[in-house]
Formats: sequence, structure tokens, C-alpha cells
Amino acid sequence: MDWFPAMIARHGGAAIFLVCFLENIGLPFPAFPFLMLGGAYSVSGTVSFPLVVAGAVTGALGADLIWYAVGKWRGRGILGSLCRMSFNPDVCVESAVDQFHRRKIATILFAKFLPGVNTIMPPLAGVAAMPLSRFLAADLIGALLWASAGTGLGRIFGKEIASHAETLHGGMGWILVVGLAAYLAWRIAYRYYLIRHYNTPRIGPEELHRKLSEPEPPLVLDLRRDDDYERSDRMIDGSYRLRPATFHRFAHHLPEDRDLVFYCT
Repeated sequence: MDWFPAMIARHGGAAIFLVCFLENIGLPFPAFPFLMLGGAYSVSGTVSFPLVVAGAVTGALGADLIWYAVGKWRGRGILGSLCRMSFNPDVCVESAVDQFHRRKIATILFAKFLPGVNTIMPPLAGVAAMPLSRFLAADLIGALLWASAGTGLGRIFGKEIASHAETLHGGMGWILVVGLAAYLAWRIAYRYYLIRHYNTPRIGPEELHRKLSEPEPPLVLDLRRDDDYERSDRMIDGSYRLRPATFHRFAHHLPEDRDLVFYCT
């Protein structure tokens, strides 16, 4: 990995364009350290500071435009694909859509500082049919803020960063490998924990129908995804609709003295 600092020093803005494009297209490739390195090298004149910033902004915008187009083309289906890395894809999609509609401009402006949000924000804008000109304007400002923050820190701590660049990036490969392994292990362990501690008994349609006829019937909650709920023309009689993304807001209001039955797709 020692060739990373050399690549930044030799190719400047072009190298920064590449690493920023890779991160924003969704690869686990952290670009912010390279922005700092580019800013540090610009102090000594090794690379051009304006070109480093321009490379970062154009790389980020290029990837975001691809995702924006994919969002307009594929619709909400692409959000489900991106959210499959989540423990609950249905909640991930609905939460992302809700938050984006509440704070569109703020989400775009600061998405690059928020891992996960950065990748899902551009296709969300496409799915929401946000005008391209408006999306580009907000995304450009957000990319400038992000690029300026990284390269600005690099210029402030230029000498220290440049002198340790080879050591830092020499170990970055192992850091990424170990971090990815730890993340996968944590996901598997947490998934196992959820299954062990929150596994609930199942009830069949006939048994539910019988229980609903009893003097104290269970409370039935419809937790279907938005798409499935909107396509359907019926619900279980007496059930209540709760969206998966907002379930946590109402969970503490659920009665503790009644049986609860949840159904989804």
C-alpha cells in the first residue's frame, strides 16, 4: 500500500478523483484520509490545491449522478438492494425515504460526512423525482464542503501528515482487512443475538381466527412494507396499521396485558 502516497503526489487531482469516485460509488474505500494527504502535499507545492479540491468534487459528483440516474430508472427497488446490508431492509428503506422527504437539502448537504447515508442519498433523490438542477446544486455544495474539510485539515497539519504518510498508508490495507472482518463478525453475532432473544412463536390463520372470536381477542398489527400495503386491497379485520419504520415510536404504547399478533409479507 506504499504506492498510495506516491500516487497522490504524482497524479494529484486525478488520483483524488479516482479515490473519491470509488468511495461515492459505494466501495469500502475511505477517501477522506486521501483528501487530507492531498491537502498536506499541496503545502509544499507537490500537488495543486485547487486541482485536488476539483478532483474530489468531480469524483463525488460523477458517482452521485450515476446513482441518481439509477434511482430514477429502477425506483424504490434499488433502495432495497442497497439496504440489504442492513439488519432490517424494510425499515432501512422506509426510514431513509421518510428522513429524506423531511430534510431533503440538509440530507444532501451533509450526506458525505455520514457513512451509509452517502451511498443511499443520490438514488433517493432520483426515486423522489427531485429536479436534476436542484439536486446538482445541493450536491455540489455538499461535495465542496466535504472536499474543503478534508483538504483543509491536510493543509493545517501538512508537515505532520506528509511526514507520516508512508507509514499510515502502508498499514491501511491491513486496517481495512481487519476492520471488514470485525464488521462481518459483529453482524453475524448480532444477528444471532436478535434471533435468540427476539424469536417469537408463530400462529396460523385458523388459530388467529379462533382467537379473534374470544372475549379478549389479541391485538393484531399490520407491519407490511409500504409497497405491499399499498398494493393490497384488504387487511385482517380489526387490525391496526403500523409502518415498520415508525414502529419504535409506538412500541411503548402497546398494551402489556393483551396478546399481540404481528403480520407482514
